Amino acid sequence: MSKEQRHRAGYKRLTAYCVAEIFNMKLLASYLKREHNVSPRIFDEAMYAMYHLPLLPGYGPNSNIRSSAFASSDASMNMMTRLSEAEENGYQGTYFTNDTAHSSSPNHDGYISSSPVMTRGAYEVEASEAERTTIHSDTEREPESSEIRLTKPPMQTNVEDVAEVVFFEYGVVVFFGLEEGQERSILEDIENAKIITRKIAEDNWEIEECHFAHDPHIAYPRIYNDFFTLRSRSHLLKLSIAHALAQSTLLAHYETNAQRVLSSPSTLSIPKQLAESGALQLRRNEALKLTGRLFKLRRDINLVSNVLDVPELFWDEASLKELYDAVREYTEIKGRVQVLNEKLGIASDFLDAIHEHLNNSAMERITWIVIWLIVVAIVVDLGEVVARLIFHAALDNTPTLFKVAPSISKEEVLYTLDRMASS
Repeated sequence: MSKEQRHRAGYKRLTAYCVAEIFNMKLLASYLKREHNVSPRIFDEAMYAMYHLPLLPGYGPNSNIRSSAFASSDASMNMMTRLSEAEENGYQGTYFTNDTAHSSSPNHDGYISSSPVMTRGAYEVEASEAERTTIHSDTEREPESSEIRLTKPPMQTNVEDVAEVVFFEYGVVVFFGLEEGQERSILEDIENAKIITRKIAEDNWEIEECHFAHDPHIAYPRIYNDFFTLRSRSHLLKLSIAHALAQSTLLAHYETNAQRVLSSPSTLSIPKQLAESGALQLRRNEALKLTGRLFKLRRDINLVSNVLDVPELFWDEASLKELYDAVREYTEIKGRVQVLNEKLGIASDFLDAIHEHLNNSAMERITWIVIWLIVVAIVVDLGEVVARLIFHAALDNTPTLFKVAPSISKEEVLYTLDRMASS
């Protein structure tokens, strides 16, 4: 099934939006409680909020929508109690795995020691095989335990009257069970409330769109072709999925940035100029601008490397770690990070070439300054010599006003002095 077919079939949306570099989580918590009528729960860098459906218009001009109230205060208290108990007990369900999961043995801590997981490509291949098997009923089919098939949307229950949203401090929001218009309304609300810091232009938003369904009759949760089939309705399960999906979305945002910077004409001109002339033909201003873009790219990649570390939640809640790892492997985060680091190496090579160009340009400029100073000094000295010659030549050609007295000898001078003394 394509995403459009799933939407028409009534499957719920599971979407992640990367809309900013950072959220003000304290302001977000107070805003959601005041304007959206929800009780957010904090999990380190994540904030979980449950919206009771149907969504209602906002209280005032500061909000577009809000959660409807529970049928009674007892129902609300029961829901909060259920969430608290689930967090205390941890996730008790199974993990995303394939048909070999039944052979996995628990370790000494009571957790599954290994959880075989298929990558996105493997799931898509198996999903397509399952769909072809469904269409051609007379074709030989695999055993039921290894067959992957789409489940029908479950019947509506009271639990279906809620939608869930997970906000992450690094600017990503993950929605479970909301329509696109409702998702956009929530994003618009938090933007108008000045919760977003360094917003990303809407044209550059990174959006991951999937679908999910609940089926309590399956042996274990499944993921294929961006479709999540969940056995449990635990909010901890949703939180684990949201963490991995949010990291994948953030990584996709930085992948787009890296591709944009490294494929820009100014960047591509660097190897071309080096190949043709052996030197960069860049003005200093252009070189500094390109250096700034490459430095920002390297900073972003280093930043996303820190964000993509295992969240603190999964060190505290070991029962959720396998769920997180399964979705993380499905989205191929590890391989994509390696590719991104290779792009970082390319950016570093470009930076080295630009730095060498700037250093050579600076030394060449200083060399020419020294040369011109020497030339000026020589010209000044030559001018002084020429001026002296002209001055002396002018003195030789000027007539004297007084006749110069004839020269007398030493003896005559002494004789004159003796006569003056005797007289």
